[in-house]
Amino acid sequence: MANSRYKILVVDDVKDNVTVVTNILQSVGYQTDSVEDGPSAIEFANKNEYDLILLDIMMPIMSGLEVCQYLKENPNTQMVPIIFLTSNADRDTLIKAYAVGGNDYIRKPFFKEELLARVSARLKIRDYEKTLEQKVIQRTQKIAQTKTELMYGIGAIAEGHSPEVYSHLERVAQLSYVLAKLYGLDEEEAAKVRDASTLHDIGKSAIPSSIVNKKTSLTEKEQKEMRKHVIAGHDLLKDSRIELFRIAAIIAEQHHEKYDGTGYPRKRKKERIHLYARIVALADVYDSMTYNKVHKWTQDEILEYIKEMKGKYFDPEIVDIFFNNLEECLAVYDQTPTFQDKEESKKQKHERPKILEWILKKKD
Repeated sequence: MANSRYKILVVDDVKDNVTVVTNILQSVGYQTDSVEDGPSAIEFANKNEYDLILLDIMMPIMSGLEVCQYLKENPNTQMVPIIFLTSNADRDTLIKAYAVGGNDYIRKPFFKEELLARVSARLKIRDYEKTLEQKVIQRTQKIAQTKTELMYGIGAIAEGHSPEVYSHLERVAQLSYVLAKLYGLDEEEAAKVRDASTLHDIGKSAIPSSIVNKKTSLTEKEQKEMRKHVIAGHDLLKDSRIELFRIAAIIAEQHHEKYDGTGYPRKRKKERIHLYARIVALADVYDSMTYNKVHKWTQDEILEYIKEMKGKYFDPEIVDIFFNNLEECLAVYDQTPTFQDKEESKKQKHERPKILEWILKKKD
């Protein structure tokens, strides 16, 4: 029976009332649990997932109104609809019932058809609410995915929009996310660091492409020009109404600062450099050295450099986290294919997002 997918909790301090209600509900296929006091109702509701609660108002220990208020204030149970069962249906009682979050009421004594009609109607409404909630979740996820793809796309354009650059942004983003989580940031904040990191070099869009795309070492004059990209990136993003862009502005400006104060552009020291920038700095340097076009570093040389730069370039705590969790950090490189890997497995597993293709087409 279709009703068997619904589970209903019946709460009444009179055992005969519980028996009558559960027998009616079970006769048409509903699953039921029953308790005879408020504290037990709260315990059951916290341990089980119910589609509906039928709740008596006049009970000892805790009244139905108190139980309802508690359940509606609890994030785990606040969405479960509650129908009050009451023989006291005066105006003041009903006002209180709705005020604490009740969804409906049935006056005692009731007849079978009325009970089933009210239950069925409330369950249909709950099903509709769940469908809407799922659509909102899916839509929110789609918007978040599009936003992330857009940020990758913009970041790739700023650095020359080559496939190699796109792979670099992916790896820096994922390594930054892993380091952020290991540092102790929660999922939401670590995801912000990951996504915002894709714009760490957005300021390169203001630097001549002949410098940005140069295959050999930069001259001193070119290096001076290149360093302007951190301020350019910050200025581009700092006034955005989008939180993620404002975070990206911080990272863009500060990811070349050094822990000992010898970096640029402001020569910030230690905790004056934002945590997000300190995380991205290590991820960016590690990846840039791993795939450096001018100098081919061995893995041992890269790791030794990061150790040497502990407390100089990099935050000592983040360096320790990196080395104490080296296998987890470097697993990013197993999960995020390089440009060469993508070329070898072209046209099968990974495509650049459609929004990036659109952006590149418009730019060309």
